[in-house]
Amino acid sequence: MKTIVRKVVVVGLSLISSVSMFAQKSGVYKTYADYSTGKMEYEIDCAKEMHKIKLNDFFGKDFITVVHEGKSYDLKKAETWGFQLCDEKTVRFQGKEDYDLSDKGTLWIYSKQTTVPSSPKSGSSKTITTFYFSKSGDGVIKELTLLNLKSAFPENHKLHDAIDAQFKDDASLGEFDQFHKKFKINHFLDAQGIK
Repeated sequence: MKTIVRKVVVVGLSLISSVSMFAQKSGVYKTYADYSTGKMEYEIDCAKEMHKIKLNDFFGKDFITVVHEGKSYDLKKAETWGFQLCDEKTVRFQGKEDYDLSDKGTLWIYSKQTTVPSSPKSGSSKTITTFYFSKSGDGVIKELTLLNLKSAFPENHKLHDAIDAQFKDDASLGEFDQFHKKFKINHFLDAQGIK
C-alpha cells in the first residue's frame, strides 16, 4: 500500500512540476489576440533558456530591446501589446508607456511605479505606485480614479452610488483583498454582477 501511495505522490508531483515548468515561458505579445492565445514572439522556455527584455525607460525611448539567441531586436512599444517575463510578470503598452498587469477581472488593473524626490535637501527619494485600469485586455488604459471608474459605466447610476458608498477616495480603489486574492474593486464589481 505504501508503494502505491508513493507512486501516486511522485506522479502527482511530476505533473505539477511539468505544468509549472510549461507555464514558465517568456516572450513578446505583438497583439492582444496573441496574448489571448498565448502566441509569443522571441519565446523561450525559462527552465532551459535565457534572454533579456529591456524597457529603455531611463532613456525615454519609444521601443523595447529584446536580446534573443544572441541577437538584439528593437520593437516599437506602440506596435507591441506587451510581454511576459519568466517570473510571469506581464507588462502591457499603451503608446510608449508601460504598465505592469496586476489583476484581471471585471477590470484589468495595472500599476506603474515612479520615483520622486521626497526631500530636496537630503537628496532622498520615494517610490509611488499609481494604479490604472482598462475594461478589457485591449481596452484603453486610464488612471484608476473614482471619476474614471464611473465614466467607464456611464449609464449605471445605481453602480455609481454603490461605488461612492464602498470607496471613500481614489486611493481606496488600489487596495488588494488578500482573502479573495484580487483587488477590492474587482471583488466589489463581481458582487454587483458587473461583467
